[in-house]
Amino acid sequence: MNKKFAVISLAGAVLLGGAVAAGAADTNGKGSTGSKIEAVQDLITVEEAKKIALSEAEGRVESIELERANGNQYYEIDIENGTEDFDIKINALDGKVISFNKERDDDNDQSEKEVYGENIISEQKAIEIAEKEVNGTMKEIEIDEDDGQILYEVELQTKKGEADVDIDAETGKVLKVELGD
Repeated sequence: MNKKFAVISLAGAVLLGGAVAAGAADTNGKGSTGSKIEAVQDLITVEEAKKIALSEAEGRVESIELERANGNQYYEIDIENGTEDFDIKINALDGKVISFNKERDDDNDQSEKEVYGENIISEQKAIEIAEKEVNGTMKEIEIDEDDGQILYEVELQTKKGEADVDIDAETGKVLKVELGD
């Protein structure tokens, strides 16, 4: 009887151990962190998102933000053309336009018009510079004019928190780095 109980106990332990191991097993070779990395790698680039947005609305891109809502990632792109402002949301995985909003531009700033024709580096290049500078991932990028200088303001997520990097839009030189808490 003791032998029979021992065999049944051993079989139960093996089955339970196998079930636990199967539940913890990495069946696709990526694991939970691998899935997150894969999702980031599958995103369309900022330049691709910008191109899609500009095919929907003519003007100058003021800002691009990578957002997450309900587990979905999308780019929120603000475009202005002097008379209208556009807010376009683009699915970050497949590039489809999620929403398109147009408003009349009541704040027609002359310096913004001047920025439109300038010879500047791309948003993608600015993002690459900023991500390398602080070892982070872009959350938001905006082009701005400050005291006659055109610059990209890039907000990033790092392992230590948020960081803001200002980059000269003409030269690509890092002008300022602010590390958050």
